[in-house]
Amino acid sequence: MMGVKDYPSYIVTEHAKERIYSRFNITKNEFDAWVSRLMSQSTFVENKDGFMKKYRLNDVVLIVDSKQKKLVTVYSQNEYDDTEVHKHTNPEVKSAINTALRDMIKRRKVKTAVKIHDNLQSALDVCDRMVSPYTNFRFTDRNWNELITNFMEVKKAVETGMNVIEEAEKKIQEG
Repeated sequence: MMGVKDYPSYIVTEHAKERIYSRFNITKNEFDAWVSRLMSQSTFVENKDGFMKKYRLNDVVLIVDSKQKKLVTVYSQNEYDDTEVHKHTNPEVKSAINTALRDMIKRRKVKTAVKIHDNLQSALDVCDRMVSPYTNFRFTDRNWNELITNFMEVKKAVETGMNVIEEAEKKIQEG
């Protein structure tokens, strides 16, 4: 069977969204297309408990609740492999992988810093508008909401970036 039947009617749970953002480095702009492609092109693997079904596209596994029409979670197949391939990996390959991971960590730090910078700059602009002696108080609530939204985006950028960085560092330490 190709793809999740009637996949456009499925909703993505908050848990699945968090996992997709943290595990696959997907941006908000890419999210809908990525999920649509994943659900439409995946292959049925097996029935799980009750109405849960497991699908797979390459090394990406998705679990859906076919009764409630929900995408429950998404993970990399390698994440749950029981075989410890990395212990038998050639040292030259390990070195190349670790070098690539270190480069990815550096790029992720820069990408996270850019997101934080942009949101902090926007928050600073809002603060400037709010503390100006010429501010019209009728805009206070809107400005406050914009300020909080910017800080929540900073928090999310830090958390997402740290998840990726910590996972990569852990893989380096595992050898």
